[in-house]
Amino acid sequence: MLSFNGQLSCGYRQLEIEVSPAAKSISLQGNTPKERRLYGYLYDPKQQLRAQILLQKHPKRLAISADKASPGCVAGEIEPGTWLLRLYNLEGGHHQNSPQMAYHIEVDFEQIPVESQLKTEPVLKDGLNGFDFTKKICATAKWYRGDLHAHTQLSHGHNTLEEAVALIEQQQLDFIFLTEHNILHTFLPVSEQTLFVPGIEMTAGLGHFNVHGPERTLEIQEADFTGESLIEAGLALGEQSHIAINHAMMKPWHWQYQQMPLAKIHSLEICCDPTWPTSARATEKVLTAMTALWNRGQRIYGVGGSDCHLRPDERNPKATEPSIYGDPATYVYCQDGLSGEALLQSLRQGQVYMERRCHLQFCINQGEQYPGNDVGGQTLTYTISVADRQQRYDAEFVADGEIIAKVPLSNQAINCAVDMSRYRWLRVDIRRKNGDFEGLINPVFNGENPCFASPSIHTWGQLMAVITKNQTVF
Repeated sequence: MLSFNGQLSCGYRQLEIEVSPAAKSISLQGNTPKERRLYGYLYDPKQQLRAQILLQKHPKRLAISADKASPGCVAGEIEPGTWLLRLYNLEGGHHQNSPQMAYHIEVDFEQIPVESQLKTEPVLKDGLNGFDFTKKICATAKWYRGDLHAHTQLSHGHNTLEEAVALIEQQQLDFIFLTEHNILHTFLPVSEQTLFVPGIEMTAGLGHFNVHGPERTLEIQEADFTGESLIEAGLALGEQSHIAINHAMMKPWHWQYQQMPLAKIHSLEICCDPTWPTSARATEKVLTAMTALWNRGQRIYGVGGSDCHLRPDERNPKATEPSIYGDPATYVYCQDGLSGEALLQSLRQGQVYMERRCHLQFCINQGEQYPGNDVGGQTLTYTISVADRQQRYDAEFVADGEIIAKVPLSNQAINCAVDMSRYRWLRVDIRRKNGDFEGLINPVFNGENPCFASPSIHTWGQLMAVITKNQTVF
């Protein structure tokens, strides 16, 4: 057995692990004495990435053998020679004199990975994402219900992968992106009910964002550990990925990278874990930001994310209900059926709505139009109903930032017509009778308005300046 103890300030350290020809497996257990985040990446003598782990106060273990692997690991030959464990302290990456992070790591060569009962498929192959994005699990054109932001024990979550799968299937989600902090799952569950899709939550000192469908895992050694560098490294993970800024207005995890080009953002997470104490206030701030974006010609869409870290019996501070996968749910319309490829395409086009539990049903012009579409100056008729009878709901039609209509919802469909020749864009907010946010139908656009041909703001910093200068932003 080998033991490593030390302290690491913001940056990188490389530990060498000598593996003998007799070794049949590699097992690593480690932790940080305080509640911190220390990332570990294990490379074999051929410099192939074989394991990723996020070490925290509670000890975590990974294990690899020729035919078995823990989550975050790649099974395969245990080659003799020098293996490299690269440790990264990314905290305080944009501050000087960042604090030291202590760690304790033990390595042995006798522990065999625990056999999982899950049916899985490999994702990580030679550092690249080998997931089959073209595979369909349903061929029907319809709205699919899922979650874009979720965690397991591989990073900062409390649920094992097995526990997560059981909960996700219990929630009857059609799809879910597992988005661990700076880590790509090396294999994902195969389910007859739910499509598990790879993602990464890029986690930097200047904010977090999800990369849905990255082409490869994060090569963290290429970054210089500043928040800016990590963000740029995440944005480079795939041209066909979907980029969503997470909890953009929820301090202290709010988005702070002022130079961020708006052209590289596809979505903002409007509602993130509604059971967190500051979530409701943050949601209203993001809606204000979205209004400012659309009024100034940027087409960026709203999504939801549970950001689930907890087990069902646990609660966030002051919460009376669980934080659970699928709350809120993001619905994506896939014309060609459910596949990873179809999800990414529709997410980038804004064919998306989100809700918590009202069971919203709607169509636009009898299904001829969808959120995200350019509808020109035509008149649109929204047909809307909700199935939930535990709460009462209103639909607020918001055009160019003003509420132009507010209608009560029930299980009986109502129609609301809007002349788009008068407006640049139109979205629909779903609210409970007490005013609490419940959901959102993404906007349609009048592309004839010149603002969309020539947006007047181009960076996150410019957006924040607009909001600061004029709080109403209308």
